[in-house]
Amino acid sequence: MTIRFLTCFACLTAAAAFGQPQAERDQPRLPRSLNHGNWVGKRVLTKDFMDKVGITGEQAAKLKAELEAIDAQSSKLDEGITKAAIEQAEIAKKVLAEPGAKTDEIMKIIERIGQYRIEQAKLATQRLVVIRDNLTAVQREKASALLSGEGKRRLEERAARLEREERERGGAQSNRPATPKGW
Repeated sequence: MTIRFLTCFACLTAAAAFGQPQAERDQPRLPRSLNHGNWVGKRVLTKDFMDKVGITGEQAAKLKAELEAIDAQSSKLDEGITKAAIEQAEIAKKVLAEPGAKTDEIMKIIERIGQYRIEQAKLATQRLVVIRDNLTAVQREKASALLSGEGKRRLEERAARLEREERERGGAQSNRPATPKGW
């Protein structure tokens, strides 16, 4: 089972890294995380949001500077993850092609990617702390209500889109084959 998992993982990683033109691989990827590319931090910095919440002047400048500093750190982590994933795919090809090959090097890369992900989670929380620390209690209430409403709207739109796609397929199941037994 472990060899099958590693084989599938290596194939998917290699396909993701090498299944696109060289120019695209060299471009930084958008983050694919639970915070959906930091939508909260980005939304807080929009003029519309700041106007609705009452964030102005020095307060707005300080908030923007602190969030942009966190975004710079996050971008470096994204670059590190991308580079490590490409390196992992290259090593995986060798490891999976040679029975008995040592996996120490690939495991170290996996650990490194895991550390990057931990740092990303810390930065996501730090963004929220920065927002908390730079807003008054009244502004936090307004911000929370706006963000909650937008989050709810996004979920409803997603559910409606999935339902519409299901209807368009005529309720048919996806073309994806069934998962093999033992996986």
